[in-house]
Amino acid sequence: MLDTLGDPAKAQGTVQQIYENAQTNIDHPSNLQKIIKTIDALDWYSAKTEGLGDLYEGLLEKNAGEKKSGAGQYFTPRALINVMVRCIDPKPGEVCNDPACGTFGFMIAADHYLRDKYDNYYDKRVDAEFQRNKAFTGVELVRDAYRLALMNATLHDISGENIFMGDTLSSLGESFMEKYDVVLTNPPFGTKKGGERPTHKSSPTSPLNKQLNFLQHIYRSMHRRGGARAAVVLPDNVLFTGGDGQKVRADLMDKCNLHTVLRLPGKTFDYAGVQTNVLFFDRGKTEKGNTRAVWFYDLRSDMVSFGKRTPLTEAHFADFEKKPTTRPTGTHTRTYASHT
Repeated sequence: MLDTLGDPAKAQGTVQQIYENAQTNIDHPSNLQKIIKTIDALDWYSAKTEGLGDLYEGLLEKNAGEKKSGAGQYFTPRALINVMVRCIDPKPGEVCNDPACGTFGFMIAADHYLRDKYDNYYDKRVDAEFQRNKAFTGVELVRDAYRLALMNATLHDISGENIFMGDTLSSLGESFMEKYDVVLTNPPFGTKKGGERPTHKSSPTSPLNKQLNFLQHIYRSMHRRGGARAAVVLPDNVLFTGGDGQKVRADLMDKCNLHTVLRLPGKTFDYAGVQTNVLFFDRGKTEKGNTRAVWFYDLRSDMVSFGKRTPLTEAHFADFEKKPTTRPTGTHTRTYASHT
């Protein structure tokens, strides 16, 4: 079995991708024998029905919490992911995407959300095959994260065929223009490695700032038929920087209805000194004048300091999720609400 998995000519598809270049530290045959016997003794059917995929997600979260690098570099708190998914409210038949998918957490959460609402896809209104094979897509640049994403999807009965390994900000991203109904993502912060400029031709300003590049890609990857929507985690400088940032914001607010900005508490992520927000926007059918007003919700001021002893939970977002009964209207561009 191991020999087959290690031979690209014999092992194909998702399994081959998961095990490609895998390394082990098993030095003694007796240890390998013990591992194989233990695996063989497991009741895999029961393990799957009892939540093997959720166990794997838990291991990823535990690993991210204990390491300053590795999984923590691309792991978004599950409480925040679940809130973003509920606010976006994905529907059956919609194509969802994460252009910087990490371990595929956003798409797994969207799948959970829909399975809970539609009887694990046994609901007659749902095309279960579409949901498993085409509804959830992603792109990941880092090889180890890509392998984790494939394993995570497989353990949650989601096909890995639409998870691509590559750079979204390269020409690869051009193939995804005006394609998606839903985008949920937490793109990487900082600049392109080594100052390299993106080769994605759909970015008119081509700034070195990665999050600005991702933001441009995201709203251009959403279709213009009406109903396409996104929730994106971005740092403060995207909202307030000048130059290229100002141009990208103006383009976003023209092409999309940027209706909500959620200011996240400090230490939501481990990135030292980085303050973050979630931007919620809908793609317009036209290219101009889609944003009329923006609702700012401040979950940062007068908030407790989060850490291992005081983790961020979904309960902290309860007031935000209630939402105002009516969105701000008129020609003004900013309104403010603070958490209670």
